[in-house]
Amino acid sequence: FSSAIPRRCTRLQVGSSSRCRHTVVTAPAAVLAPNASISIAQPSIRAFSSMPPPPTAEPPNSDGIRPPTSLTTDAGLGAQDAMKLFIQHGIGKQKLQQIAAEKGTSPLVDRWQKMVATYLETQCHVIALLGYRPDERGIALYTQHLSEALALSSPEIQERLRVAGRDTYRMVLGAAFDMPSLVDDAESKGELSVVDARNIMHKVSMRMQEADVLEKVARECAASVALDDSPEAQQIDLARKHTVVQQVMVTDVYLAEGGGSEGKASLIRECGFGEGEEGYVRMQSAMAEHQGDPLITQYVGAAMVKLLQSAGIDMAALQKQAQEPQASESLFVQK
Repeated sequence: FSSAIPRRCTRLQVGSSSRCRHTVVTAPAAVLAPNASISIAQPSIRAFSSMPPPPTAEPPNSDGIRPPTSLTTDAGLGAQDAMKLFIQHGIGKQKLQQIAAEKGTSPLVDRWQKMVATYLETQCHVIALLGYRPDERGIALYTQHLSEALALSSPEIQERLRVAGRDTYRMVLGAAFDMPSLVDDAESKGELSVVDARNIMHKVSMRMQEADVLEKVARECAASVALDDSPEAQQIDLARKHTVVQQVMVTDVYLAEGGGSEGKASLIRECGFGEGEEGYVRMQSAMAEHQGDPLITQYVGAAMVKLLQSAGIDMAALQKQAQEPQASESLFVQK
């Protein structure tokens, strides 16, 4: 999946489990917050939540089957088609409908995490049939192989895969938040220009770095203390802190009226996406068109580093852990 769904901020960790954890393979850009989005750019992982991992099949190695060493663009396009099939007609559809039914009773961040988990679980099943492990290692290897294949392919093929990934993301968003017109709206109204997208994400990045936002993250994360020094306890604490960051991103960066200035409209309304949860989802959908833009990546990446530092997350240790093949399985990211 060449573009979307988990979305945005750190690096991918490779775990040792045979299950697809609540991790996010992301591009460190695009639209921050509980978004996570799968990109063909440099893969990154992170622990998305403390919820239990979704079950998946065992890795295809019990019969001596080795994972692929490369991938063709035809296989990448086929995988995208399979994702759409399962999201539109399979178990993925049922799970997204269940998430949509929780509107009004479950917080936005919780439902977003469930949406990401559903997407990743579906992706794990699809790539397993191509010979990859159905876990974060498999996703990382698949993403690497797809990136390598795209680097050698024509601009037309690259664009087909990018658009397919973007539209799959929008399809999942629409189903999870009961907004089925997201894809059609983009086609009828046209895509957001890259200039407008950059201006929007510059505003987002500036708001992310305002003192009241950083102070709130630091204050709420200070209350999260690991029970002991075990890797499991450290990962639980890390997941809690990431959830705090996500919640502050939604409530204080995107949705808060005032945004640090009395009487000022919320960021999503100021940018023309409407109000509340639906406005937030529309903004994420619109920004999916430009998730790989390097300037947007730069804006959001720099701001996210400051937020994570305020949360008390050791970025150097996180990056080191992400490189360890046997590191514990719930590391973080967010797109």
